[in-house]
Amino acid sequence: MSPPAEASPSGTRQRLDHVDAMRPIKQSAVISTHALIYFSPLTTSLFASGLLTLTHFSRDAFLFVSACMLAYSYRNSSEVKLGPYWKRRFRAVGLVYLVWTVIYFPVAAAKASATFPYFRIPMSSLFSASGAHNFFFALATGYYHLYFLVVLLEFYVVFPFLFKLIHRFPKSHLYILIGAVVWQILFHYVVRRGWLGFVISTKLETRLIFSYALYLLGGVVAAFYLEAFHDWVVRHRRAILGWTVVWGALPILLDYFYRHGYALPKIIVPGSDPFAVAVVPYDVGAIFAVYLLGIYLVSPKRSARTRAITASGSEAAYGIYVSQMLWILLMHRWAVQSNLIHRVPWLILMLFAVTVAYLMGWLFSAVFARTPLARGLVGRSQVPWNTLLPRRRQLVPATHDDFGEGPMNLTDQ
Repeated sequence: MSPPAEASPSGTRQRLDHVDAMRPIKQSAVISTHALIYFSPLTTSLFASGLLTLTHFSRDAFLFVSACMLAYSYRNSSEVKLGPYWKRRFRAVGLVYLVWTVIYFPVAAAKASATFPYFRIPMSSLFSASGAHNFFFALATGYYHLYFLVVLLEFYVVFPFLFKLIHRFPKSHLYILIGAVVWQILFHYVVRRGWLGFVISTKLETRLIFSYALYLLGGVVAAFYLEAFHDWVVRHRRAILGWTVVWGALPILLDYFYRHGYALPKIIVPGSDPFAVAVVPYDVGAIFAVYLLGIYLVSPKRSARTRAITASGSEAAYGIYVSQMLWILLMHRWAVQSNLIHRVPWLILMLFAVTVAYLMGWLFSAVFARTPLARGLVGRSQVPWNTLLPRRRQLVPATHDDFGEGPMNLTDQ
């Protein structure tokens, strides 16, 4: 598989279609993670917990690519102009985060109901002192999956200072990368043992940029060498895919041995821990593998229909991500109410939930992207209704500078 000529990056304002194609792949993995949590017996099934371990890479891939594209957009600049920078960051992430925190606030407080839509919202508790407390707590920490955006906003705060550091020490990339690897391995062990005088809760751990040093800083370093990075990944594609398979099997084997009484250090046993040392090599390999899949999907060798569907999925990816829990929660309540949880194999239910959640998210994004609510609900500018269905003519390369909507948009205009 040779990379298409147009996929090889060569400028900070070039549309990187192969990176854009990674977005629907990552969203499918995110939805799979949440569908597994709601529909599979994680505590009793090694297969289910193993799948959860393998899908958790999506968060690290999201942060890696977002950091990479942000740094890529500035790598030929001498400074980060904070005015345009924060205007763009707020429009791309901050506004969507605020809107969906408001949307999920009543969802989080909803009670089970026997009739469709299987939930009832206790309005009196929402508009109370405790309701206000819960809202601001959710705003500060991120509702369920929205914490991805909290971590990204934290990185946005740090990035201008990191950019200055890299410009002051232009040969620091290797040291940054080595430090990020060491930090990624040791940080979680240190804070969980309380060696710094405090212990960080699991929820807080997932919401701090310190927990994702390798993927955020690795993305920044990759951006400064994106051409070389691209060539290296393509040249070593077979080794990368093999690496990913081998290291993906390792955490599952460790879980198996641990469950069967083997004395293994808890820090290396994945279980449901996405920060376990054993999953780091797999996560890195999975990110590279998805990068390769993005190249494959946008290759001229693919059919026009395949590339049009990929482009449509890329455009809808942000809306799919933010809305997914609405569909998963509704499907779970429907499955419980209909007693499908006990009558249908969990794997079938999980795959059904992933498919429906993705398609509903795509439809939601496609429809609201064509309304005045587009910016707040799906993080993109309003587009015409005649672009709703993927068409061959939409495969013509864009003439504007916009890489794509959401966190990976390269422009600050």
